Amino acid sequence: MRVENLEFVKRLVRKQRNSGTETPYRCHKTNDAPRSPTVSIVLLDWDCRESLHTLDWLQRQDVPRGDYEIIWIDLYDRVVPEAMEKADVVVTLEQRGMYHKHVGYNVGALLARGEIVTICDSDAVFPADFIQSVVTSFTQSDRDELRPLVLMHHELRTSLTYPDELSDAEVLKDAERWKWWPLNPNAGACMSVRKQDVLRFGGFDEHSSYSGYLCGPYDLGWRLVNAGLPEVWHATDTVLWHFAHPDPIGTNGLVPSVKQLFENTFPHVDLHAITAVEHFSSGRILPLTENSTIHQMRMANREIGTEFERNYAELSIPQGFTRWHFAVLRFHLLFDLVTSAFLARPIQRIIGRLRRSNNPLVRHVRNRISIWRHRNGLKQERLPRLVTEFKNANVVAYDNHFYSVPKMLGPIDFDDSSQRSHPEIVRRLSLEDASEIASAA
Repeated sequence: MRVENLEFVKRLVRKQRNSGTETPYRCHKTNDAPRSPTVSIVLLDWDCRESLHTLDWLQRQDVPRGDYEIIWIDLYDRVVPEAMEKADVVVTLEQRGMYHKHVGYNVGALLARGEIVTICDSDAVFPADFIQSVVTSFTQSDRDELRPLVLMHHELRTSLTYPDELSDAEVLKDAERWKWWPLNPNAGACMSVRKQDVLRFGGFDEHSSYSGYLCGPYDLGWRLVNAGLPEVWHATDTVLWHFAHPDPIGTNGLVPSVKQLFENTFPHVDLHAITAVEHFSSGRILPLTENSTIHQMRMANREIGTEFERNYAELSIPQGFTRWHFAVLRFHLLFDLVTSAFLARPIQRIIGRLRRSNNPLVRHVRNRISIWRHRNGLKQERLPRLVTEFKNANVVAYDNHFYSVPKMLGPIDFDDSSQRSHPEIVRRLSLEDASEIASAA
């Protein structure tokens, strides 16, 4: 049975291995501030926002404006002048067909300069202490680094539409006037996590089952909880407020259009994407479909102890070994077992005789086979290997070269460059040249 088959497995997956393609996007405005913010707020639009009042409320925070940045992402190609004016980063993804919000989340996380990434509704009203509440929740009194955490903020909802004359968020605390619904944990409203945790656990899942309306940042949040990070819901003294507008599920009493209804593309559990619920309940940590850029960054951050182990650390394609790979490897295993059990000794005797034979025809065939194996990468040429022998010299393959070695020199340590460069030893790139020199010795 063959013990080492690493080179064979490398060849098997080499043609299918690729790192994937980066998400295409157009950046219309970048954040060139010299100081990096602490919080990066990612807001999405898919040509649906009638009002961009969220941008106004985020300008009224009680912390310096440089402590946070606003990243506005349109999943299609609409560039809104108000976003260009008030956001720090403006991006369009130019998606086609049904939108995919998780792709936008990943682009926002990759562009984020802050240590904390906040994903939240892009049509909510924010209290003045919102950013401060986020930073305080992640701050550790005894350490400079932020603590790992899945931070959720509650969002109060009403069937009333947004009042254009609203100028003070404090008046929204009057529940009787605004008729807020009973408080219900809305995992899709506002989630904050450290950027390093976003990258460490594969970002937001870009699987097709998350396309359309019924998805949210809780996909990543629940997987982080599965990985051991605590989920904390902020106290209700700091909440978001959300007013009614036409949406694909019509929960606020406004009848959605036919087009909006068909934005509900996959099954759900209480309006939570079925795939996210499945992963939460089964304990999954990594996404089904990982963003290729995040995958590369996550893999590059691994600390591998030895070069020996690195041989296996980047062996398979990102999606893992395919059924075809397993089928081929199973066949080879069965073939090795059968040949080892019944044919190994007779075949080894025949091969040994052929290797020692000086018959010109046998020697020619042997040389042609060695050339073919060398050209197709079937030999580990870093180790010295006797390819063929003549009366007074041997031809040895080492490190992708062929050496004509006079027998009178005795054993040669090819790892020793001084022995390998002996004047009687001739190095050639082709087996034919080396064989010709050896035969004439």
